[in-house]
Parts: sequence; C-alpha cells; structure tokens
Amino acid sequence: MSPRTGIAQFPEGTPHGLEPVRTLVDELLEDQRRLTAVERFSQRHADAKAPLLESHYRDLLPLSAPLPGEQYAFEVDLDACSGCKGCVTACHSMNGLDDNETWREVGFLVGHAASKPSGPFRPSADAPVIPLTQVVTTACHHCADPGCLNGCPVLAYDKDPATGIVRHLDDQCMGCSYCILKCPYEVPKYSKERGIVRKCDLCQGRLAAGEAPACVQGCPNEAIRIRRVRTADLIATHRPQEAATANTFLPGSPDPSITAPSTLYRSRHPGTGLRAADQDVPRLDPPHVPLVLLLVLSQASAGLALALPFVAGFAAPTAFRVLLVASGVLLALGMAASVAHLGQPTKAWRAFLGWRRSWLSREILALNLFAGALAAAAASAWIPALQGLRLPLALAASATGLVAVISSAMVYVDTRRPVWDATRTFGQFLGTTGLLGATLTAVALGWTSTAGHPELLPAVRTAAILAALFRTALFVWNRACHRAALADRSSPVHANARALAELLPAVIPVRNGLFLVSTVAGLAALAGPASSAAAWAGLAALTTVTTELLGRLVFFVTGTSRRMPGGIPT
Repeated sequence: MSPRTGIAQFPEGTPHGLEPVRTLVDELLEDQRRLTAVERFSQRHADAKAPLLESHYRDLLPLSAPLPGEQYAFEVDLDACSGCKGCVTACHSMNGLDDNETWREVGFLVGHAASKPSGPFRPSADAPVIPLTQVVTTACHHCADPGCLNGCPVLAYDKDPATGIVRHLDDQCMGCSYCILKCPYEVPKYSKERGIVRKCDLCQGRLAAGEAPACVQGCPNEAIRIRRVRTADLIATHRPQEAATANTFLPGSPDPSITAPSTLYRSRHPGTGLRAADQDVPRLDPPHVPLVLLLVLSQASAGLALALPFVAGFAAPTAFRVLLVASGVLLALGMAASVAHLGQPTKAWRAFLGWRRSWLSREILALNLFAGALAAAAASAWIPALQGLRLPLALAASATGLVAVISSAMVYVDTRRPVWDATRTFGQFLGTTGLLGATLTAVALGWTSTAGHPELLPAVRTAAILAALFRTALFVWNRACHRAALADRSSPVHANARALAELLPAVIPVRNGLFLVSTVAGLAALAGPASSAAAWAGLAALTTVTTELLGRLVFFVTGTSRRMPGGIPT
C-alpha cells in the first residue's frame, strides 16, 4: 500500500489474484486511523443528545430548581450505602483534590436499633431491637445557618440565595482555619499546598447544567440523591421552641441546633441505641502553636496593662515606662506570632471585614485597639506636655486590654464546643491575665526597685502576693475540673479529660512540678533577703509563663468535639 495514495502495492512478480503483502508500516498506518479509547469516549458523548448516564441519575435529582425559601440538600439512604467509598473517589477525582484532602468521608454507626421505625431515628415502642452496623457517608451539610460563614473574618463564604449552597471563595481566604473550628462537623479542609481552606460546593456547576454531583453519580447503589427542602423547616426541626429533645439528625453526630444542617439521613432501622464507632476513642487536635503564643503573650500584656493605673501616680515615671515597654513588647510578639498561623499572611489585612458577625474579626480589632491605647499611654510617659493625661490613658490601656482578652475568649466560646464553654474559657483566659500580669509586674518593679527606686517595694510585694493567689486558685480549679470530667463518663468533656490522661500522660506531672517550683520561688522572693528577691521572682515568672504556655497548648490539643461518625477503631 502506498503511504501517499493508500493504494495497495504488489511486489514485482506477484501472481494476480493473490493477497498483497502487509508490512509493518502498513500496520502502523492503519492503527493511526483508528480512534483511541479516549477519542471514542469523547466522540460518543459529543454525538449524544443527552448525557449518557442521564437515565440512571435523573431520578436522583429534583425535577426543578428550588423555589423561593427552598434550597438543595443531600439525602442519604443509609441502608443502601455499602461503604465502598465510590462517592469519595468520585468527589476526589472530579474536584482535583490533594492526596490527603477529602470532601466526602465514610464512617460507621454501631449498636442496637429498632427494626420497626416510627419516624426518622425514632424507634417504635413495641419494635424488637437488633444489633446493627450502619455505614454513613457524609459531606458538607449546606446548613441553614452555617457556622463557617458566620465565623469567617474575611467573608470568604457565601450562601447562594437561589440554591442555598454554601460556597467557599478561595481567592478571599487567608487560611486562618477558624471555619474548621466553627463548623461542628469540621467539613472545611485546609490545603497546605495552597494555604487556604476548601470544601464541598455540591458540584454547583454540574447541578446548574442538569447533571448530578460527582458523589451522586459515582455511587453504585444510588444511596445519595439531591432533594429540595424548605429552609424554614430545617430551622423548625433542629431548633424547636420546646425544650431540647434527642438528636433526630443522626445518632453520634454533633448537636444539629448549632447550624441546622440540611442533609436528610434515612434508614429502615433507626434507633437511639446507635453511636459513632469512634465515639469513645480519645484523640488530639492540632496544637496551633502560633495561637498559643498569641493568647499567652497578649494576655500577659493585658495583665501588665492592668497595673499601669496603679503606678501612674508615682513621682518617678520609670516604673510606668518599664511596664509600658514590657506590655507593648509582649503584645507585639504575640501578634507577630499569630501571622505564622495564616496560610496566606499577605491577606491578613482583610481580617476586619467580618466584624459584624465574626468574633475573630472582633478579636483582631480589639488587639489593634489595645496596641493603639498602649502607644498613647507611652506618649504620655515620654512627652512632658501629655503628662497630665497619664492616668486617663493608663485606664484606657487597661480597659482595652480586658476587651481584647474577652474577645479572645469569645472566639472559642462561639464555636459551641463543650470543652470551650464560657465558664472554662473565661476562667482560663482571665486567670492567665491576672496571674501573668501580677507575676511579671512583680518582676519588672522588683528589678526597677533595685535600680534606685525603693519606693516600689510595697507594690512589688503586693503583686507577688496576688500572683501567689492567682497561681494557687488556677491550679486547684484546673485539677478539680480534670478529675471531675475524668470520673464522670456522662460528662460532655469526659473524652477531653481522657485524651489528656491517656495520650499526654506526662503533662500533669510536669504542670505539678512547675507549680511547685513557681510557688517556692514566689515565697522565697517574698520572705528571703532583698538582695535575692529579684532572682527568685524571675524564676517564679519563668516557670509561671512556661506553665501557661503548656496549659494553652493543652487547651488546643484536647479541644476536640464530637464530629460526624468516623471509622471503626482497631
């Protein structure tokens, strides 16, 4: 066959009527004219008048778009889910996720359930009870009142008014990960490669084109479908006016009243006897070291600022200046450390945008206001013309410092995690403020008094006594809370106490030792000779700061809360 004409050629001398000789070149040329598997697949879809799998997934989609007051939602048939993770694979492939990034996960419920339901996860009174392991596939619930949207400081979330889909705007995200703490289900996932958070958007583009989301189309058992729901009904279901009732969203899941999730889980075997397979498994959360430094240093700075009005009246301004410098340096170090927590630090300037609804934005504004108040107080200490404003500006610095500490506490209280409730969080943060403020004030004034200012000695002793009281009260309170939670299996923070006791067994002995050293050093500074008081006070301050850093680290790593059901423990 001629490569140019495509006409079969016969070698000279070949008898007529015989087949032409096919060479390797002929085979290669003929193979090039065939379509590859990818080309045939593409051609088949291009020639089709409708999506080829439309007949399979059309029944899994609503017949029309949501009406006003409605939104899209997932509906999951737990009995049809086999745990094959086809939905996980389809989601990962369709959205081009990172190797360790998943927007849909599979977990398990275990226990006993009623065989005759009387409603969603409500057993019939006369139904027999059977052992059951239920597979649960879960993704973003596109809540009626999404916590991620309410907590984002840079307004990187949007709830589409037409479809109700909660979308993440990647280009606005600064990677603070606060939405992960705000979401009870921890749906948003942080991407280290991109420095931002990402999440499921219910394959919005596919839905708009009439195609099913990847997880719906990838499920071989049709266990996942899309439905329309009324947003008002979600609020009424998950936030009833009467007293709180049993969790009718999904056994073993977080409290649905926090965000009013839209996903509907169905099963022929509902029951209150089911629980998450990993419910009793203690685990640790990320340590968030930059936030540890921010909280401890900013609270130490606020504690020093509380002492400013008491030393502003001294004739010699040295003590006032020393406290101002120490407070300002600690605050600056804490705020600088916090930037290391961001995946996109160049976008940190946007953090104030969400001040209307995000406590993280309010904390950032409060810290900057505190920094400004310290700068104004410093001006009154060094500019003679402003000396008369020293006391009012010192009071302003103290007040803004307290506001900053309260805002920091609300950042975590607002997550609604039981271990970060108002009592524990405010007790820890305000206690640290008072303890570090008194301890560092005693050290700063103690060293100043040895430099020719003996009139400061009464203030030094007062601060040292307050530090001893704060240290003892915090130690006793923390120990009592831990022991009570560890002994009470029904406590909502029992799992957190177990995580500390079983996964971090060295922490408690270390904290006990640091408390002992701090106490002895503090007493030595008070009762010992004046020549060594400053050195003992310095040792007490060092061990006290170390204790609070360790305590704040524990605050984060044992701050886990109930999530969606996970894998069966091995």
